[in-house]
Amino acid sequence: MECPYCNKNMEEGVIHGDRYALKWIEKSRDKGVMLSAFQKGIKLTDPWMHNEVEVFYCINCKKMIIDLNNKIE
Repeated sequence: MECPYCNKNMEEGVIHGDRYALKWIEKSRDKGVMLSAFQKGIKLTDPWMHNEVEVFYCINCKKMIIDLNNKIE
């Protein structure tokens, strides 16, 4: 994948979760890690099946991109 910021090639990798699903929660609604399981958000992983998410990382820009197509929501 080409970085949309600097147009250089990005490295493909994964972020592994532990026993809880990785979830994106809107900053204004975030109540901290202790309550995150009860908050609505975009689930990126399923802790029972595949608790990892594919990520593209730009070494030059220090930015990561996660493609949410075909992910759990």
